[in-house]
This record gives sequence, C-alpha cells and structure tokens, in this order.
Amino acid sequence: MSATEIRLALDAIPMGGMAEGAAGDETALFVRDAAGVRAFQAKCPHLGAPLAKGEICGGRLYCPWHKAAFALADGSLEEPPALDALTRYPVRIEGADAVATLTPEPAEIAKTSKTDKTFKTSKTEKTAGAPVAQVLVVGSGAAAVACVKTLRREGYDGRITLVGREAHPPYDRTKLSKQFLAKPTPPDKVRIEPDFDRTNRVERVTAAVSRVDPAQRSVTLADGRTLTADAILVATGSRAVVPDFPGQDLDGVFTLRSLDDAVRVSAAAGAAQSVVVVGAGFIGLEAAAFLRKRGLAVTVLAREDIPFAKRFGERVGAALKRYHAGNGVGFETGSVAAITGSGRVEAVETEDGRRLPADIVLIGAGAKPETGLVAGVTPEADGGLTVGGDLALAQGVWIAGDIAAFPEVASGETARIEHWRLAQQHGTHVARAILGRGGAFAGVPFFWSNQGDKRLDYGGYAKGFDRIILQGDPDALDFIAYYATGDRVTAACSIGRNPAFTAFLHLLGLGRLPPAAVIEAGADLPALARA
Repeated sequence: MSATEIRLALDAIPMGGMAEGAAGDETALFVRDAAGVRAFQAKCPHLGAPLAKGEICGGRLYCPWHKAAFALADGSLEEPPALDALTRYPVRIEGADAVATLTPEPAEIAKTSKTDKTFKTSKTEKTAGAPVAQVLVVGSGAAAVACVKTLRREGYDGRITLVGREAHPPYDRTKLSKQFLAKPTPPDKVRIEPDFDRTNRVERVTAAVSRVDPAQRSVTLADGRTLTADAILVATGSRAVVPDFPGQDLDGVFTLRSLDDAVRVSAAAGAAQSVVVVGAGFIGLEAAAFLRKRGLAVTVLAREDIPFAKRFGERVGAALKRYHAGNGVGFETGSVAAITGSGRVEAVETEDGRRLPADIVLIGAGAKPETGLVAGVTPEADGGLTVGGDLALAQGVWIAGDIAAFPEVASGETARIEHWRLAQQHGTHVARAILGRGGAFAGVPFFWSNQGDKRLDYGGYAKGFDRIILQGDPDALDFIAYYATGDRVTAACSIGRNPAFTAFLHLLGLGRLPPAAVIEAGADLPALARA
C-alpha cells in the first residue's frame, strides 16, 4: 500500500513561516525558508499541540503550549518538555505545490558508546577515552527520564540503571494536579511511554536510597545493597512538606506530590462533597480548579490574601484570585490551627476560630528537597546542593532538578528552581556531559500552570524585582508582565500573549533581550526573535 501524500500550494506556506496540510485524517507541517521546503509531523510529540500555532524564532520552532523547541533545519529536539525529535517526511515540488510523502525519514543518531572524559575513583582511574560502561540514575522523575532519553537518542549504548522508590513506570508529574483530578483517570494515562524500560533499555531497581557517596561513586540502598557506576546522576527531587498540624493523620488528609497521592485524592473526591485546600501555590490552585470542575465545594485557605503577589505582583495575583472565585472557588485568609474529625476529617479550624467543613483536606504547603542522603556535602539553607555551571558535584557525579543550586545565567543568581521542564533541561545537559559534550548549563527556566482553563506561562528567574512592566489587561487574563531590576529584565509572566512570551524566552536564552526601557517603550520582541 502506497504512503499517504499531502499536497499544499507553495503560496500557502509563507516564506520564513509554516502551514499545516491535510489529506483526510493525516496531517503534516510544512516549513519554508531560503533552504527550501521541509515537512514534519504536525503535532508536538509531547502532548499533541498543533505546531502550526507555535512560533518560529531564529532557527527554532516552539510548541504553542509548553515551549518544546525543535530545529527547523531537521526537526531535532532542542528543548523539552518533548523528549523526541519531530518525524520528518520527504518533500518534492510539483509545479506550484509542495508534496509530502508520509514515510518517515530515518532519524540521525550520533553513534556514541564512550566518552573522552577521565573519571576518577578511590580504587581505579579510567584512562582518557575509556568507555563509560554504566550510567546510574538516582531518581525516576523529570531529570532522570530526560537524561535516559537523551543518552539513548544521542547514541549511548552502554548499561543504564535507574533507581527509584516508586514502583510506577516514569510518569508526567505535571498532569497530577490538573485534568487527572477533574474525573476518574486511569494511572497509565500519565505514563511517559507505554513501556519506558524496554524502549530505552533501562534496568529498573525499585528501592529507597539511603546514601549516595560522591567520592566513591556509589549508591547504598535501604536494603543494604551497594551500586556503583562510571557516571551517576542524582535527581532525587523533593517530598511534600506536611506541617505539624493536630489531626494531620486523619483519613481524608492528603498531599499531592506523587501518582499514588493523585490516585488517592481522585478516589476520595468521588465520594466527597467539599474540600479545603491549604495553600494557594501552583499545585493548590490547580487542584482547586479541577476539583471544582468535578463538582466539589472548594475552599482555599492561605496565609496571604492575594496569591502569587510576591512572585507576579498584586495586579496579576488579584486577577487570578478573581478568576478562580468566579468559577466558584472560595478563599479564606488565615492559618490552620487543627484538622478535626472522629477518625476521618470533618473540618479545618483556623487560628482565629473559624471552622471550615471538609470531607477532604489537601495540603499544598510546599516541598523539601531530598538531599540529606548525599554524603560529605552540606546543603544550603533551602536544602539545595551547590554545583558549578556544569552541574557536577564530583568527578563523574552530577546533580539535577529540584535539588540543584546552580548558577542561573540570565539573572546571575545561584538558583534552586522546582520546575518540571528545568529538571528535564538539567537531565539533558548531564546526559550530554556523560557523552563528553559538556560545558556550562545555560538553559532558560520555564514553567506553565493550568489555572483552570487558563494557561499561565512563566520564564526566566527573578529572585526579586524593582518594578513590573505590564502590557495588556490582567483583569481580562490577557497580558504579559516583565520583571525588571534596574534596566535588566530577567523574567516574564503571561496569559494569552504567546508570540511575545515565546520571543522573550528565546531572546533571553540568546542573551539578546533588550533593556527594560526598550521593552517598556514597546519593543517588537517577536520581530527581534525572528532575526
């Protein structure tokens, strides 16, 4: 049977742009520039976003939803959260038409089975060019998965062992506080891949880790076993913080950090009528929005009157609060004195004497990085482990994700950032370092948050800021806010302004972002990013 062909008039593909073509249910994305016309799969390999609605910045195509980036030249992956390159299709020109044949072209793979690094241990010293026979990854979250996928995608054929305490196959944690809670959802819907271990030739060890010894490049498990490797990535992530409230051990009190947590919360929501969410952070407000969609009466209890005011500014925070309130989410300002009930939760009592009835209490009080098991290293005050620009903690040992306190290039600050995509960027960087393609990490932090039906994007890093350059209307949830210190913008937050925000993200990564005064005067960032 011959392959499907998709025909699109050349005039329908703008020079320097893209357009989607279709034949029946089949689609392809056509890209046209001075080098000619190329065709790729039309949907992002991450969650299926229509790439034709994305943005082209320089030689990159950015996904419209979650900012995965692909090289326009060949579709290769440049930035997560996608973990695979775009499938490319052959194209021929027939008269005034471009014709794509939906037979995937072979992906180019860098054949790499060894590095040119020298890794030292107390027992042996490998000579330069000696193969890295085994990679050991501690953790099974975003950084771990990205490291494994990058190693295999870029040609590593050695042994990879992944150690994690969760029995589930690797899954997308970002989904747990969103649509997963809006209705009963099978756990396999959040898997990264149907068969991650087999597909990526990974040996899985399900066990708790009691000690990581960077000097010895060894990992001791809770059952006493010791594992060693030529290269180790430590990406243990964080655990949910549960303040010492009276009644925190009652049935119906939950955190939301893992897939098991989400399954329990979703099951409890099926029989509940009301929920109190303690904390107005991203996970708390996402869960509040989607549990409200499920029909529960939702109250958010937080110490601050305006959520996100310190991070995004009061106008943005107040607009988000009004949006959630308009969808039926109640807000109370205060602190928990106790969670009460007879065996099962019945209410949350506040320190000023109010009683908030609840069938479920969801605690979103933050997370603590899992760094205590790393020997010989003193964590920073926030729990992070300080690493250099290459993310290395010791020879042949790297740190990634929530636990890494690393030099963030654009802001010049040492940062510890709990973002899913940043953890993926870290994991990708470490994989390339293992392959001998190291250097300083320079990725731009980015995260998205589904605040109900609105997607909020945040990029860069602003530990603090002097002023906010606000364009658009926060009350209409159609805006972009730039966070400036002096005449330097280091972060931006946006809803509904995808072209400007994507351009900001791209220019920040290149070190080409204009000064704050130029942005405030109305600089055309998308035009600058296309150059």
